[in-house]
Amino acid sequence: MLALPLAAACSFLTNATYAQNVIVSGTDAKQVATPKEESFCDKVFGLGRLYRNDSNPFVEELDFTGRMQIDYYHVNADSGAPSKNAEVGYFEIRRFRMGEDAWFAERHLEIKADVDTNLDSRGAMRVFYNRMTNLFANIVVDDAFKVKVGKYEPHFGYDREVSDTLQPFFERSFFDDQVFNHSANDYVTGASAYGNVGHAGYLASIYSLNVNKEFGNFDGGQSYLGEVNYDLKSALGSDKALWALDYMHMGGLNANSNVFNSMHNAAATYLDYKKGAIGVVGQLGYGNGVESKGDVYDFMVMPTYDITDKLQAEARYALGLGSKDNSITILNRQESQAAKGTGSTLNSIYFGLNYFICSYNLHLMAGLQYDHLSGGTGAHADFDGWTPMAGLRMFF
Repeated sequence: MLALPLAAACSFLTNATYAQNVIVSGTDAKQVATPKEESFCDKVFGLGRLYRNDSNPFVEELDFTGRMQIDYYHVNADSGAPSKNAEVGYFEIRRFRMGEDAWFAERHLEIKADVDTNLDSRGAMRVFYNRMTNLFANIVVDDAFKVKVGKYEPHFGYDREVSDTLQPFFERSFFDDQVFNHSANDYVTGASAYGNVGHAGYLASIYSLNVNKEFGNFDGGQSYLGEVNYDLKSALGSDKALWALDYMHMGGLNANSNVFNSMHNAAATYLDYKKGAIGVVGQLGYGNGVESKGDVYDFMVMPTYDITDKLQAEARYALGLGSKDNSITILNRQESQAAKGTGSTLNSIYFGLNYFICSYNLHLMAGLQYDHLSGGTGAHADFDGWTPMAGLRMFF
């Protein structure tokens, strides 16, 4: 109910921009297709483009951007020794952010800033200004070399391949939680060099391990992230086939480290494949835990199927194995409200549906997640629980 008035006032820059491009058809360069008439969604989500003029060499584009995500979840779980049942249900404004995205100097410079609010989230104080998420400058020399400096979301593993606005599931997988330590510090301060040469791509980053509402204090050590990836869609004849390998090392961990602070090293490799209505993602991950945490091994597979152009079904299975009794901790946003169980073997299953009203710009979600964690010791040992969820996702 709140989403539609907000959507009518704003837009996300990308989808509306592409929808208005003139399409060249056929092999005759002189034959240009008639511009496609804008749909209702294009018009609504195009209102946030405050300015665009590609012939202006100084300022090409200025957009008002944001996202809103509203969720309801209900957790029913058993955890602990002796086992205790916990039940938690909550309706929350999962995310509500506003910001700007601007391009300058013939699109060689991007300046982006987003404010994250906390209007109604379980267990947190209601505040309008919660933190800055994106606050960066992106310098584009060419496709082969780009540099990003500031505060932004690191790319590690499939779960961080794209923004949460484009993810088909409610929450990222357990391995992402273990690496980030679910500290709500998933936007960190750093610098990255990245680009693509032909079908191959690369990323090299350094991040501060101390984060606060803005840039942090730079006294918690640093992490080094490297990625190589390759676009295989031409070779496989598919719509998408991206393979990536990520490695991250954390150095100088100390009492001030509040992100990536549960592991010394982490690695992940995944393939994101889609052809026609069928998609599948497969990932293998490894984390070298600090002190008594031990190591964590990850296997994840996520198939999707487009039932229609509006309705998508998805499933996800994740297997987590720990080298010590309590290597794995339940850190999922919803389930951890009931209990933060610990153990060494995790089986996680998710089934869901997405209904796209205006593609990913406005869609509805429903899902059911089951997690069984065993092999733990102590007062918080193990976890067994079901979590049904329903939500609305919108970005503009």
